[in-house]
Amino acid sequence: MRPRLLIAAQVDAVIPHSARVRGLRLRPRHREAFPGFVPGDHVQLQHETGVRRDYSLISAPDDTSRYEIAVQREPDGRGGSVLFHDGLSPGDTVFVSYPQPGFRIDPTASDHLFVAGGIGVTAILGLLPALPGGSRGVLHYAVRRPEDAILTESLARYGVDVSIHSSSMGTRLDLELVVARAPADAIIYACGPPGLLDSLEEVTVGRPNGTVRVERFAAAPPPDELLGDAFAANLLGAKRTIEVGERESLLRALRRSGIPLDYSCESGVCGSCVLEVTRGDVDHRDLCLTDDDRRTGFMAACVSRGRGAIDLLI
Repeated sequence: MRPRLLIAAQVDAVIPHSARVRGLRLRPRHREAFPGFVPGDHVQLQHETGVRRDYSLISAPDDTSRYEIAVQREPDGRGGSVLFHDGLSPGDTVFVSYPQPGFRIDPTASDHLFVAGGIGVTAILGLLPALPGGSRGVLHYAVRRPEDAILTESLARYGVDVSIHSSSMGTRLDLELVVARAPADAIIYACGPPGLLDSLEEVTVGRPNGTVRVERFAAAPPPDELLGDAFAANLLGAKRTIEVGERESLLRALRRSGIPLDYSCESGVCGSCVLEVTRGDVDHRDLCLTDDDRRTGFMAACVSRGRGAIDLLI
């Protein structure tokens, strides 16, 4: 797991992309450049209040004097997107993590099919600098209204064939047709809301492993939802045991007990709250850990649970 060290930065510019989406251009406060990154990486942004959220990097990897991200305002969310969308102006201070790995372009493929829904287009745009020369890229971009389509000029710079599908205009994205028309050896990359990605997984059943690559974002469950059986977490460093109820996550139980722990998405996507498990059986429900991470004893505290007692290196 890559460390989440934070770098002081300032908001250099706020860029309106649509009624709900603003771009933030960030520059480091105390150094000449940010750390280098690979197309597909994302960063975690921390507000001065301590609120953290993860965003795809959409700036050019060869210019690390700045990072650029895009924030979509979600008024019915947990407040983070509203804070970053409404509450930041040029000159404000924020803190940025070192780049974290996302999904990757296959450099050996000659055909690449991209599927984006809404703000998920930022994860696709972040990948495009790695599109191999001479290969063909096709993007199907689903939005509610035509004016919701953002960053289209940036997408065009990479020579990708972009089709915009607007449900309000009667041109809803037909995933089954799009996938059927793609070359059999095309690599498919997708980011967007859960319904879009679930449908894509259904219509790509039977394609070879590794040819469908998905990056998800998800909302945290309601606080009173039944999450699973209660279990005990033995904190080896703190020399104490906490009980995790059936309606709370391990993350919430730790914070309730006064144990500080970094977190952001609360949905198993960002990897901020990953802990090391030294003993016990874990019900893994995250989207951020690899199979190797799970085998070697890591779990995401926000969504994964113990099957019985587990020992944690805290």
